[in-house]
Amino acid sequence: MSVYPHGDLTTLDRALREPGPCLVVTDTVFSMDGDAVAVDELVDLCDHHGALLVLDEAHSVLGPEPSRVPDHVVRVGTLSKTLGALGGFAAGSADVVELLINRARPFIFTTAPTPADTAAAAAALSIVRSDEGDALRERLRRHVEHVRPGHPSPIIPVILGSEQAALDASESLLDEGLLVPAIRPPTVPPGTSRLRVALSAAHTDEQVARLCSALDHLPEQHHVSS
Repeated sequence: MSVYPHGDLTTLDRALREPGPCLVVTDTVFSMDGDAVAVDELVDLCDHHGALLVLDEAHSVLGPEPSRVPDHVVRVGTLSKTLGALGGFAAGSADVVELLINRARPFIFTTAPTPADTAAAAAALSIVRSDEGDALRERLRRHVEHVRPGHPSPIIPVILGSEQAALDASESLLDEGLLVPAIRPPTVPPGTSRLRVALSAAHTDEQVARLCSALDHLPEQHHVSS
C-alpha cells in the first residue's frame, strides 16, 4: 500500500505504472480542506491503468459529479450527512456489489437499517432529487460564495497555525453565537490548526453575514489565512 499526496494525480500516475493490480481510494471532497479532486481526470487515469477506483462522496453535496461512471468505479456515500439519516451505501457494477455482499466483513457483521431510518433517508433523497433540492443546493452555493468565492464545497478551512490560536478563535466566535469548531493535530498536520466552517442550506443569509463579519474581526494575533 502507498499513500500519494493530497489530490496529486501526477504522483498517482507514476505509482500506477508499477506492475500488479491496483486499487485507488480517495475522497471526492476532502473533509478538512474542503477542496475537491479532479474527478473526471482521476476516472480517466484509473481507466488508462486498469485500476479499480473507490470514490468516497461523503462530503460531495455540491459535487464534483463524475461525467461517466465505468465499471471500475465504486461510489461510496453516507446517508447521515446531507440526507440527515443513518447508514451508507456502496454502488458499483453487479460483480463488485456481489463481491462486497459476500466478502466485505463490515457489511457481513452489521445489521440492516431500521425502518424509520430507511424511511427518513428515502424521504430526504426525494427532496434532494426535486426542485426543492435544486433550490437548496443553489442556496448553499450562494452561502459558499459569500464566505469564500470559488471554493468548491461547504467545508471552508480558516488556517490559523497554532492549536491555541484555533481554540481562542473558536471560543471568540462562540461568544458571538457562532459554532465553528477548532481542528487540531492529529486530525490535521502540526502547524495547520484551523477553524472548520461547515455551511448548510439551513443557515440564513443573516447568519452567514454575521460569520463573515466575525471572521474579519478576529484579533490580529490569530493570524487568519485561508
